[in-house]
Amino acid sequence: MRTLCAATIPVGQQRGCGVTRDSTFKRRTSQETREAVLEAARRLFFTKGFDQTTLMDLGNETGLSARGVILHFETKADIIATLLIRDYSARRAPMIERPQGSTHAQRILDFYFWMAREDAATFIAFPTLWSVSARWSIGVEAEMNAVLRRMREPVRQELTRGIAAGEFRGVDIQHADELIWQSYQHALRAVAVNGGMPALAVPQVFKTLEALSV
Repeated sequence: MRTLCAATIPVGQQRGCGVTRDSTFKRRTSQETREAVLEAARRLFFTKGFDQTTLMDLGNETGLSARGVILHFETKADIIATLLIRDYSARRAPMIERPQGSTHAQRILDFYFWMAREDAATFIAFPTLWSVSARWSIGVEAEMNAVLRRMREPVRQELTRGIAAGEFRGVDIQHADELIWQSYQHALRAVAVNGGMPALAVPQVFKTLEALSV
């Protein structure tokens, strides 16, 4: 019981897990506690920044110790990844009507301009995102990759049509999709360092599409 108290109730408020002002925290389910941590993290990451927010900060906001936070998320990087997974999962690429004669490459660029607009809020809040992605746990990374693949389905469709129409070289669709995505991500890193908004990364996508074109 003492170990459970130490993991879930902040130091100075345990007193044998008796009734304290934080007794409501003890009645939360595991899922409710995870949601509380995510809500606090989103707020603190926006106001303090990712690097400046500590596990203790998250614990103070949610009635947990730092160890209590880790019981629900393996790392702080997994918290930011979970927030991004939810954001990506909620995105729905719009159907953009283009004039007759538009190329499949232009439609892919439309997708990435939309992506850049959606990324803008996250990009501002999490400029160090690309430095923490290597610290995601294996399970979270797999979930992130699956969500990103689903979101990029319109790109793979345009690649398939473009190859059939002779606009793109006959390449592996999955490989080409990943190549385009990585070119966007690498350009975002440069923008993070040099300053600017995600839309500045889209020209790199254009260069990759040129390399894939016949």
